[in-house]
Amino acid sequence: TWLTNFFLFMLFHARHCHWHWLKTHTSSLVGFRSVSMAPNPNIHASPIEASNEDVISRIYLIRHGDRFDYANPSWSESARDHGSLVTDPPLSALGHRQAAEAADQLRRITKSDALAEGGGSGEHHVDEILVSPYLRVIQTACPASDALGLPLSIENGLSESHATPGNVLPSPKERFAYFPQINPSHTSVLDVTPTPGHACLKTGFPCEAFAGEYCRRMGRFATCLERNYYGKSVMLFSHAASVALVAALLRRSMRNFKFAPCGIYHLERRNDGPWTLVRDGGSNEGYVTENSPTTYPWGYAEKYFEE
Repeated sequence: TWLTNFFLFMLFHARHCHWHWLKTHTSSLVGFRSVSMAPNPNIHASPIEASNEDVISRIYLIRHGDRFDYANPSWSESARDHGSLVTDPPLSALGHRQAAEAADQLRRITKSDALAEGGGSGEHHVDEILVSPYLRVIQTACPASDALGLPLSIENGLSESHATPGNVLPSPKERFAYFPQINPSHTSVLDVTPTPGHACLKTGFPCEAFAGEYCRRMGRFATCLERNYYGKSVMLFSHAASVALVAALLRRSMRNFKFAPCGIYHLERRNDGPWTLVRDGGSNEGYVTENSPTTYPWGYAEKYFEE
């Protein structure tokens, strides 16, 4: 099965990771039930206290805000009639408000981290912002880019599930015309490849299979992050399914996680040790003032165990 192959694949790529957890979570790695919005403590641990000799790595993972097509079901048909890509909807008006609220929260979080390290009151400890190439994610990331004064690097490795590789989506250079926050010169650390025999049900284009190939990609991307951003703080904007990335980094079952709209996962790591979950992105309580029933905290459904 794809799940067995996934375990073997991740063990092969373990030179930068401690992937022994895969052997102990074979019955529960691949998903958890979708749930509705409910109170959930966001803070799980205090940020790591580091000595001068320690190397601290940080990851902030944020899901996009409320989707326009979910809030307005007729959009997809209209988009198809006008030749638009139906899998690349924008944010709704609510989604834009959520993105602005998430940016304020991220500024508070990163400012607190910088102060804890002895930085100035205006210093924000983020080295780079990586963003999925999909429109709704770019729009979600723009307020944070403006707040932190950092460009957006389009990263194919953070693409949505069922992603279609190639030139189906606008390139970073084409996006730059409308989103000047984008850095067009960034080269993705990981690219998406189509799965033979798989096509997107909405577009008919060749695509990556979900959930198996997507989970494998998140495992590879976790390794890339640990290697390429060692000792750095990186902010990632992605999709609900990227809870697979959180599970891979923490070496935990994916059943333990869900992702709220504009939820924020905050992970830290001392030197080459294990990652610590500082903040849980399963809830946006405390900084997002409004949610929609159409874009909710998402988790992998049981059907993905049956592949």
